[in-house]
Amino acid sequence: MNERKGGLIGTVALASFAVICCAGPLRLVGFASVGVGAWLAAHGLWLLGGFGLLLGVAALIAYRRRQAAAAAS
Repeated sequence: MNERKGGLIGTVALASFAVICCAGPLRLVGFASVGVGAWLAAHGLWLLGGFGLLLGVAALIAYRRRQAAAAAS
């Protein structure tokens, strides 16, 4: 009887973890999308420019590392 009760508790705990793990991010995105959408409408170009700058810096770093690795071999 104890094994069956332990299995039931484990099953409920695992199901609860799955609900929190999978539904939590969906709720977070749902709640945040209202505020983030309004913010992006007002600041979208700044965000796009910052993303472009970040992407350019990352590409430059990757290029220099690749050149350094080619020179070392």
